[in-house]
Amino acid sequence: MALFSTYNIAVHYEEKQVKIPNIDPIGYCYLNLLFDVAEKVFGEVPGHLNKLIHMRCQIPKTDQKKDKVCVVAIDDSEGEYSDSSSDSSWLHSMDSDNEKDLDVHSDSGESDMSFSDFDDTEESALVPYSENEEETDPVQQALKSKLWTYNPKVEIEFKKGELFTNVDAFRAALKDYVIQKGFPIMRLKNENSRVTAVCGVEGCKWRIHASPVLDSMTFMIKTYQGEHTCVMDRKNTEATADWIAKKLVLVRRIHPNMSTKGVEAEMIKYGVHPSKWQMYRALIKARNEIEGNHIESYAKLPKYAELIRKYNPQSICKIHYDRPTLLVEPRFLTMFISFKAQRSGFVEGCRPFVGFDGCFLKGAYGGVLLTTVTLDANNSIFPIAFAVAEAENKETWSWFFHYFEEFFGPFTSESGFHGPLTFMSDRQKGLNIAYEEKVPVASGRHCCRHICSNFKAQFLGILLSNLFWRAAKSFDVAGHNEAMASIKEYTFNTGLKCDHVTNNCTESFNAWIGEFRGKPILTLVDGLRKKFMKKMHKRYQKGCMLTTAITPKMVGKLQKIGQASRQCELTMASTNVFEVGDMNRSYIVNLSAKTCDCGAFQISGLPCKHAALGIIYKREKLESYCEHWFSRDKYLKTYSSMIHPIPDEKMWPPMPYVTPVIVLPPPLRRAPGRPKTKKRREHDEGQSVSQPKRHCYIKCGNCGSFGHNKRSCQGAPVQNKKNGNRTTGQQVLYVLQLLLNVIILY
Repeated sequence: MALFSTYNIAVHYEEKQVKIPNIDPIGYCYLNLLFDVAEKVFGEVPGHLNKLIHMRCQIPKTDQKKDKVCVVAIDDSEGEYSDSSSDSSWLHSMDSDNEKDLDVHSDSGESDMSFSDFDDTEESALVPYSENEEETDPVQQALKSKLWTYNPKVEIEFKKGELFTNVDAFRAALKDYVIQKGFPIMRLKNENSRVTAVCGVEGCKWRIHASPVLDSMTFMIKTYQGEHTCVMDRKNTEATADWIAKKLVLVRRIHPNMSTKGVEAEMIKYGVHPSKWQMYRALIKARNEIEGNHIESYAKLPKYAELIRKYNPQSICKIHYDRPTLLVEPRFLTMFISFKAQRSGFVEGCRPFVGFDGCFLKGAYGGVLLTTVTLDANNSIFPIAFAVAEAENKETWSWFFHYFEEFFGPFTSESGFHGPLTFMSDRQKGLNIAYEEKVPVASGRHCCRHICSNFKAQFLGILLSNLFWRAAKSFDVAGHNEAMASIKEYTFNTGLKCDHVTNNCTESFNAWIGEFRGKPILTLVDGLRKKFMKKMHKRYQKGCMLTTAITPKMVGKLQKIGQASRQCELTMASTNVFEVGDMNRSYIVNLSAKTCDCGAFQISGLPCKHAALGIIYKREKLESYCEHWFSRDKYLKTYSSMIHPIPDEKMWPPMPYVTPVIVLPPPLRRAPGRPKTKKRREHDEGQSVSQPKRHCYIKCGNCGSFGHNKRSCQGAPVQNKKNGNRTTGQQVLYVLQLLLNVIILY
């Protein structure tokens, strides 16, 4: 005989009675009672709010053969939750036609043993006031135990009574379940108050129904029939591009260059085989979710500029709009950004040598990225400013140099630079004309690689090309004149202490930021800021750990110079003046003045091999004769300032005062043909290592020759197309094979 008998629960509400029969007191808890009451009563009552539940566990005074009955009364709450134990009117409602033999009294000793969760002395707060109360509250623990949580490593299985945070969470779980099991679904009801779905195959018994509980927010599975009698179908219409995009967001954050093959491999985990266009649309939606939309990012630029000025004071962020009248919304044109840390690093720690270049952007609205870089004490790239413009021409470069001179200038002889201000450029698209007008004090140095490309277009041959580079890299006038017999003179300024003859520093910078060139403009600008911020801090840490007086690259150069000096011959004249023989020439070196007849000592700022021989002979260190531009102190001054971080877009404060609120993107101007995303290389420039050139040979189907097709063929048509390309020997072998086959048949 069982120790505890089953109970019947009589629920009384508004003089009505509903019976919940055969309740096991051991496995039945407060949460089950709450759900059963809601399902039995509140489904028939309009409005579930402001209802107060009074639960009393009573034992009837009848004989022991009668079933024990627990009575639950539900009343409307009025104001505060007052104790209604004195009101016993609900007890008299037991005398009804259905339960005539029930006589309830107040002794609840035996009932307390079976329904301890309903003890009146306990204070049952639905929302705990602290985390400790939540940990000890059995109601909250029971809710957490039945709350459904997503685990991608485990297959989804539904159970009756499972809870979901809201209707959207249940719908998402239901979609994942349908795709996982591979069956069509038909949603009979898909509302915020209830969701009912059945299997789409006729005759299948699978069915699920969920609706909210008392809080009108949490969803619970009320009815569930999980058995299927249909056949699994992997081509499920529920696996849409939106669903695939949600699954790809986390994966694409780790692998931003994921292709359609990667998407296909990822979807195999879910048993889904999407089409090519589904994967393409899913990749675009996942990218927009991570990086943002191109059009929307332009409207966020004014607020982002305000945040730059707030978190990085004394920095510059200028945005130029096109707004003919106040009746039209402004349209984005150009944007110039430079941080105070970059200005301080350039003025205090770098040589006045600046390189300018522009690279095209690969986004939907195109444009160009104008960049400015210089060299630090380690001859590493140090970006100091950048701008986004519609096109690269004289007007945009003039606008760029206007704010460049305003932020970094004024550039005069008393501006504080220890040397002549020199601009390196490629002389393309109005760049040199713009800085000559805006910054006339700057001297120009043109990229020899671009000059050589133009030179080779008219003067072919390896000999002239070698003579050009020998002339470009000559430090002395004699060597330069020997190589420049028919080439225009090219000289250096000895006060700059920089021997760069190409604009490779800006080209390297463009390759360094290549991953952002196809992003929306806000992602591009913020990504560059993060790159600059990270690189400055990393190099500052590197500088703090240096143990030498000069930077590491200069140490490596001096080691090579010291090895090359062994091939020279030294003739001392005094302590600091001597003559050095090198091959068939001799050079005079003055260590006090840091000069050498070869010119390399004065131009580069490092001892040449001729001066290094005398320094080594004197048992002195080569580092002591290097210019201060290459010292550890200058390196630390370059990176001592910091670029302050900016909050995430979701954490931006409201800025109603920032105008304009709406910014339109630049006009979309698409050139005919497929948009080009690769660099246009010169005829003598090597192919990319990561993307080698694919060789394709075209063969004419008419004459059999290579280099053209049938449409452009100029030759006569071949009589027998099938055998026209065969040689005489091949035709003889073909005839012999036919004869042999005939002999075998007979």
